[in-house]
Amino acid sequence: MSDFESEVDAWMKKFAQVDERRGPLPDASALWVKAKLMQSTAAMERASKPITRIQIAAYLLVAGSWAALLTWKWNALSAWFNSFSPAHIILGASGAQAANSLSLTFFMMLIALASVTMMLAFHTILAEE
Repeated sequence: MSDFESEVDAWMKKFAQVDERRGPLPDASALWVKAKLMQSTAAMERASKPITRIQIAAYLLVAGSWAALLTWKWNALSAWFNSFSPAHIILGASGAQAANSLSLTFFMMLIALASVTMMLAFHTILAEE
């Protein structure tokens, strides 16, 4: 053997004897349980990703619907809110013209949107865990 090979051989033997472990190795069954838990967590995250995307789309749809509804009837809503002033109540003009401009369609959409908003909020709160 050459001088270089003997030096490398001595270094390799010395390196093989170095024990860099800071403690005993964990039990194999504990490692197996951790691996299974991580595997199930990853599967749960993969399964919940489409549901999360649909939920975000639902939030955007509900917010857009509220914005459209309020924009559509803003003038009528403003007149209706202004009809609650003390002067209108005393004079007995409690918004007959404002009530005529707020149609049944508006109130049905208001009820439907409020229901969808509540369902979405309850789903978010209750499905968190």
